Amino acid sequence: MKIRWRLAWYGVGLTAAVLALFIILITALLVGSAGDDQDELLAGIADDAASSLATVVVGEADQGNPLLLPDGSTSDQPFTTIYDEAGQPVHGTATVDGVFLDLPAALVVEALDSGHSEATIDGMRTQVRRWDDLAGESGVVAASQAVRVVDEQIQGARGFFVVFAIIALIAPLVGAWFMSGRALAPVRLLARTTDEIGETGDLTRRLPPVEREDEVGVLTKSFNSMLDTIESATSERDLTIDAQQRFIADASHELRSPLTSILANAGFLLERHDANPEDRLDATEDIRTEANRMSELVERLLTLARADASGAAGLLGPVDVAGVIASVQRRARNLELELTVSTSGDLVVDGDAHALAELLWILVDNADKHGGARASITAHQGVDEVIIVVTDNGHGINEADREAVFDRFHRSDSARSGPGHGLGLSIADTIARNHGGSIQAGVGESDGASFTVRLPASGGNI
Repeated sequence: MKIRWRLAWYGVGLTAAVLALFIILITALLVGSAGDDQDELLAGIADDAASSLATVVVGEADQGNPLLLPDGSTSDQPFTTIYDEAGQPVHGTATVDGVFLDLPAALVVEALDSGHSEATIDGMRTQVRRWDDLAGESGVVAASQAVRVVDEQIQGARGFFVVFAIIALIAPLVGAWFMSGRALAPVRLLARTTDEIGETGDLTRRLPPVEREDEVGVLTKSFNSMLDTIESATSERDLTIDAQQRFIADASHELRSPLTSILANAGFLLERHDANPEDRLDATEDIRTEANRMSELVERLLTLARADASGAAGLLGPVDVAGVIASVQRRARNLELELTVSTSGDLVVDGDAHALAELLWILVDNADKHGGARASITAHQGVDEVIIVVTDNGHGINEADREAVFDRFHRSDSARSGPGHGLGLSIADTIARNHGGSIQAGVGESDGASFTVRLPASGGNI
């Protein structure tokens, strides 16, 4: 059964239970009080009649003709009957089946002795009172009414309750149906939207915002937030897949050239045994050069893979940046590059000293291959960060390439003819991001290339 129907029937069931309890209590109260109300009415009539008879002489009254009086057994109205001391009817306002109500002698005696008595006689509820007239005579007067009047009132009340209960149950059923439908409308929209997203794959769909701060509003916000997260994750996944596909294609392209050269030269050596020694030496040298190029490329790919895999988990502890810079400076002595170093402040970051040394060496090696004859490394303490700047006096980097230079296998037009595979700066960028920092390309003071590395300062000491 659908939730909407369950809510409607739950509402009807609760209303029915309350109504049933209410009707039972009211009916019990009505049944218990209806007879008392009738006795109270008849007692009042009998008392009034007895009081009136005290002001007249009953014996002088003419006896009524029963044939002309209404029948109390079919009438709903109460009637009175006057009896003498012997219990004989003297006068009455109605008869029962054509004769005056036959009052038992016991009731007459009890009323004469105590002043009142009551009983149900031939289906007539009767209240009896003693009377004394001006002549000193005594007797009793009876006020009577059919018992069925009370039963009819009770049956009428029960019929009213049945009609009232039916209306009272239909109203909450209809109301609960429409209210639950309105309350569940966002849930139906949620289900419909989910199905449509599943069929179309359109993760840009969202539920209309709900201003209400109820469960439906919270559900709507949670669903839209979930879609935002899924869309973002899907976009990142697609970008990653695209990047991996480009990476594989570029790696294949870079490896194809040296492999082609190696295969060609190896084939030449195998097929041309009569080739002169100089040609054979050149072929061997080409094989060695291309093999070294492949080895360097594979090493860079492995370095990049390790940097991607380590992430922030590869951070080991506080690192003295000045010491890392000094080690890179010593390593650069074998290069044909005039490298100057300037450091100031307490330069400590959390990270991996070997990875940071690799980052700086990539920047220095880039300056050696694509820059001029001079390069510099400066490092100083910033606000909660350590800033390292590597500059050279080369031809610089075009503004359009300043972000793309960190893409894998990217080489600007001016650098395509030079050495390298376009992986170094990508590795440097990955290492910087793994340390919670960043690297940016720009222009130095001498219009050469400038790379600024920003790393979060460490809270510890060396």
